Amino acid sequence: MSTCPRCDSKEAGKVSDSPVSGAWTIYACPVCFYTWRSSEDPKFTSSSLYNPDFKVRQADIPKAIHVPEIAQRK
Repeated sequence: MSTCPRCDSKEAGKVSDSPVSGAWTIYACPVCFYTWRSSEDPKFTSSSLYNPDFKVRQADIPKAIHVPEIAQRK
């Protein structure tokens, strides 16, 4: 398990590895649905470096019930 950079959940885990061995690994958080590659900049992958303006409080997630409508194709 990994720590989610966005919500600090300890439940994030590996989803997939790159087809080229060792190139990257994809992680996902089942709490806030944040997904990241191990090859991304540490400001997106490290909880301590993640921009605090974009952090998500786990207690607020159930309150985020508004899901935007998907626009129709033109």
